[in-house]
Amino acid sequence: MIVGALLLVAVVATSFVNRQNKKNEEMTRQAELLAMEATKIEEVKSKSVFEVADSICQAADVPFELVKEIGNNESGWRYITNTNGGTDHGDLQVIDETYWYWYDKLDLEGGKTRRNYLKVGIYYLKSLHNKYGSWKKARFAYGRGHWRTPDTWTCLEEKFMGKIDWTKYDGQ
Repeated sequence: MIVGALLLVAVVATSFVNRQNKKNEEMTRQAELLAMEATKIEEVKSKSVFEVADSICQAADVPFELVKEIGNNESGWRYITNTNGGTDHGDLQVIDETYWYWYDKLDLEGGKTRRNYLKVGIYYLKSLHNKYGSWKKARFAYGRGHWRTPDTWTCLEEKFMGKIDWTKYDGQ
């Protein structure tokens, strides 16, 4: 009788362990599927950032490819905050003072959002183009505050300015 009861307990325990293993396998599979979905969502987010930037560029009459190159240089198209003590944020690395000025000027709402940072950066770039008359000068001023001739540029300035084919934007 005791042997039969022990055998029954062993069968029930084995069955329970097997069910738990199947549940664990299913949970692992669900976790893998969720991770794959999250990756797909991240890819869509990346695309949507470019789509948003492109639509803002079209409305502002700013070359999207130039903005894309600026984002590549400034942040690698990551919505980041300066880690060197500065106040620049976002994909296009806009400083707080510029951000809040253009935020008010553009009558934006919602505070510091990724979309607002894109809009501010793009419209700020457009205003610099209007001021200096070329995208090259606007880009330099965007990164340094005002236009200076290439003979005064630092190595860093030469590096970020040298990555862009200006003939695509200014024609010469």
